[in-house]
Amino acid sequence: MKLLFRVLLLLLPLFVLLGCDKDDDPLKDKLRFKVTLRVTGENLAGLGAEMDYTSVRNTLTDPKPGPTGRDTYALRADGTYDLGEFGFYDQLAATIAMRNVTCTARPPANSRLKLEILVNGVLYDRVELNGASPGTISCSQPYWLVTTSSDGDDWDD
Repeated sequence: MKLLFRVLLLLLPLFVLLGCDKDDDPLKDKLRFKVTLRVTGENLAGLGAEMDYTSVRNTLTDPKPGPTGRDTYALRADGTYDLGEFGFYDQLAATIAMRNVTCTARPPANSRLKLEILVNGVLYDRVELNGASPGTISCSQPYWLVTTSSDGDDWDD
């Protein structure tokens, strides 16, 4: 019995060493977030409505491009974009815009374009452009836009 106990005591450090992760990042691949973008809108005719998104993977250790995309909407928007799983050190930036809106050519009061970021099926952030939005248009730019960005270390709050 004593011999078995001694053998187990000698093997214990070996099991501990084998079980240790040699990676310096204890969060790598531990926290995963399913990220989805949802875009809705109506009465967009002639406004040049669009949405684009970019992402960067592993911003802390080895940055690489992640999912990117762009879509335009002629009359209305109703789309869902499943971007896949993101980790703690991944970043996402998404923009909605109305390219044909200017200081003199405003959108109709009943137009709207909305972008929502869903993380694990829960609404994380929402931005919207609509005919009643305050005048945030710069007259030097021939478009109206709003951007939202976030990263994995915010999604677990």
